[in-house]
Amino acid sequence: MFRLGLHHLETLFWIDRLGSFAAAAERLNTTQSGISSRVRELEARLKTRVFQKEGRRMLLTLRGRDLVRRCEPLLQQVNGVLLSVADEAYATGTVRLGIDEIAAAPRVFGFIHDVGSDMPHLNWDLIVDAGAALRQKIADGVLDMGIVSGPLDAQELLAQPIGQTGLAWMASAAYFAARQDRVSLHDGPIWALPRPSHHHLLTTGMLREAGLPPSGVNACNHMQAMIEIVRAGAGIGMLPEHLVREDLACGVLRRLDIEAAPHALELHAVRRRDEADPIVLRVFERASRRLRSAAPEAVAVAASASPRVHVLSRP
Repeated sequence: MFRLGLHHLETLFWIDRLGSFAAAAERLNTTQSGISSRVRELEARLKTRVFQKEGRRMLLTLRGRDLVRRCEPLLQQVNGVLLSVADEAYATGTVRLGIDEIAAAPRVFGFIHDVGSDMPHLNWDLIVDAGAALRQKIADGVLDMGIVSGPLDAQELLAQPIGQTGLAWMASAAYFAARQDRVSLHDGPIWALPRPSHHHLLTTGMLREAGLPPSGVNACNHMQAMIEIVRAGAGIGMLPEHLVREDLACGVLRRLDIEAAPHALELHAVRRRDEADPIVLRVFERASRRLRSAAPEAVAVAASASPRVHVLSRP
């Protein structure tokens, strides 16, 4: 007689979470046909439908929702037991990690090296993007976890504070020289990350405080590109100090002497509250602990940790 297994319940959980058989197959490192087979076995054993298709999404039936509600705590408990006894040196799989471009510092990549040393068979799929986009990808199950900046208000996400980075108004030395070293926000042009980023909200808010119209802000969708624009003398920007430390030290960039206090941007390690994968949970715990204790100039990425990196353009 056919018996239900943990993999059947796990399949049910991830189809519900991600909305399609294809996404669940990718998450569980199996084929779409394998996912379909598990669903057929589950429905045959229970003698009831647990999914119904609406458009492109697979939605739980009433009985399917009841099954997930009852079994989700069991899955979390089993995964917790596995996490406590597993030897992480033999952990396999791929962790899909998103890193906010503002948070992309050596200490962030250093923890990948640390985890890679202890879990040598673990693979990484690393995406560098804006914080708002990453938070949505984590909530949607496209990413397992992320290192993001700014405030978090999504109920479905769990965030652990890991530190902060300073932001300051800056312009290039050439920009200062062209204005006899007397530079203010009124000189412009002002550059910021686009809406709905927290960086854009901070920039426009500080412009309002200075009596300037926020409508005049130029948008650039990558922080590193914005740094290059400011470095080239094409305007003023509120830049993360840890990303331009060398430019400040050698005088390529200078801080504006304005009354506005420097702003500290909070950094968080983020995952879904209902995350049940023991490897993701362990990596998240390591990231939270490692990044909280690391100094800003901590370990650079070692050659042995070579994640696949995507830098995404955004509309």
